[in-house]
Amino acid sequence: MQSANVYLIGSNSAFGARVVASEAVDEAFGMPSGKLKSRAGIHSLAYASENEDEISLGLKAASNLLTKNGHDLKDVDWILAASETYHVYPSLAATLHAQLGLRESCSALDVGSGCVALVQALAVAQTILVSERASLILVVTSDVHSRTLGPGRAKGEFGGLFGDGASAFLLTTTRSFAKRIAYKLGEFFFGCAAKYSEAIQVSEAGDGSLDVQFDGEALSRAAVNRMEKIVGEAEQRSGISRADVGAFATHQPNPRLIALLAKQLSVPADAFPPIAATRGNLGSSTCGAVLHAAMELAGALPAAERKPVFLASLGPGLLFGGGWLVPELA
Repeated sequence: MQSANVYLIGSNSAFGARVVASEAVDEAFGMPSGKLKSRAGIHSLAYASENEDEISLGLKAASNLLTKNGHDLKDVDWILAASETYHVYPSLAATLHAQLGLRESCSALDVGSGCVALVQALAVAQTILVSERASLILVVTSDVHSRTLGPGRAKGEFGGLFGDGASAFLLTTTRSFAKRIAYKLGEFFFGCAAKYSEAIQVSEAGDGSLDVQFDGEALSRAAVNRMEKIVGEAEQRSGISRADVGAFATHQPNPRLIALLAKQLSVPADAFPPIAATRGNLGSSTCGAVLHAAMELAGALPAAERKPVFLASLGPGLLFGGGWLVPELA
């Protein structure tokens, strides 16, 4: 199903306050200095400070978003939340609902599977809005990997790739966005390439550490090839050529893979807003932070020069999802 009347009218992102050079991360994980930079293209990572967590980062992204878009908390009908690191109760959606002070009749729902969660959440929001059960939905992702995948919990070849961040989006069915930037949601599609399910597996080891099975080379090949296929499917379904796409809001496992993906797609590397190079892999918040960066860049352009955005993301399993957005003129 493709919606013709759901709009993304606002976006925001937030990152851990501590900027840590990749060489310091190498040292903390017992890796040779320069490994993250040379092998993955990561120059620094965003780490949460002592007083930051998934709740505070999610609140920062969501509160700023509501403020700058001129909405009252009472206007929000649903809040959808996603995280791959928040594993406590009450859930992330319920806690954000309470901390934001949303009205009791505002529904709260946790959505998503790992790094593909943002695309899944947008698809769920679209379905709710099309069903006319809501007119304004807040989508929030938030991840703090520096504690769950830190030294002593996971090996540096895996844990060292991840940073901390959040993203937030407002979606609506109304055209009351006036002169604000807005994108109309296209169709979302999903699947599971199960033959790659063993490329990454994470479980509790029982001694406080994590048992991580991580075939980096196999996963890298699978990630690039699958995202290339997602872009091809988005082209076919939307009728929009990749050459006419302004930005690719994809998952960014690391900058080296994104450069390779751009080359295989024959599109400019700068069509992928850079997040992972200075923030790290943000898990479920990566695609969100990239999409926000794409919207910020589009917002600086005259409305007539804004171009479509393709989304593509992956999660362990190998779950995958994609879709597209097209600029809407008020």
